[in-house]
Amino acid sequence: MGLHSVEELVTSKRSEVTKPDEFRGGVYEAAVGQEKRDDCGSQAEPVEEQEEVSVAALNMDKSGRLKLETVNDLFNILQLRKRRREKKAPMQKKQQPEPETPPETVDEQLFLTAVMENKLPVVEKFLQDGGNPDAADNFQRTALHKASFKGHVEVMRRLLEAGAELERRDKLEATAVHWACRGGSLPALQLLLDQGAKVASRDKLHSSPLHVAVRTGHCECAEHLIHCGADVNARDRDGDAPMHDAVRINRFKMIKLLMMYGASLSSRNADGKTPLETLYSWQNGAKSLLCDFSEEPVP
Repeated sequence: MGLHSVEELVTSKRSEVTKPDEFRGGVYEAAVGQEKRDDCGSQAEPVEEQEEVSVAALNMDKSGRLKLETVNDLFNILQLRKRRREKKAPMQKKQQPEPETPPETVDEQLFLTAVMENKLPVVEKFLQDGGNPDAADNFQRTALHKASFKGHVEVMRRLLEAGAELERRDKLEATAVHWACRGGSLPALQLLLDQGAKVASRDKLHSSPLHVAVRTGHCECAEHLIHCGADVNARDRDGDAPMHDAVRINRFKMIKLLMMYGASLSSRNADGKTPLETLYSWQNGAKSLLCDFSEEPVP
């Protein structure tokens, strides 16, 4: 495997659309720390549906009869028959879901579930009955943390109106801004920052929201944070700047974004490595592993 320059990295094309996972179980700090090492992967672009065939596309002879000379002729005929069957089938009216009636009593567990599922009437019922807007789970993730992660902006607005704390921290000392970046919801992030949330909050791993946005591949959130004053060279507990994380897990779009906003390529982490040296170290490790494997005798 040849070594690549940062210029080659930043000009590569690669999809980085991510889908936020549900909250993971297990050791909480270890799960979030895994962001520094794991690539969330990419999703394939949806394949566009083929255009419907028209009668004009069919191959006919002079008498108007359908010819069946090629595979395309057969495909066109089958598509036409399918369209005719669909027109003859009775159209079923889409049933609108009935608005959910909240139960008479809503406890904290039901309230937190409703926040995750964007069930505003249940959330309203809990808050109107005097429920605590900062109710939290066993990891101290509050309703605002959860709504920010899922991007449920209207639920967030109602929680904030009810007095939810903007800077409340969970067990990892992450704020709602960290969770909005982890979930990749730009509207949620904008709402929090517009309400006065801190752009430079640090969690237990000393990660800024920008670190989290970079690791999870959410470019829009990262750029908005930078526009709001986030430090592109901020360092976490391991001395890693966002650029170290972007290079380590191949966030090509993020590398270009950080470079555009002046991120340093010479800052060193706790291991004394620059982002480029981190890249070389990773590639050399992969090269050694492949070479060792190829030299093993075949049984």
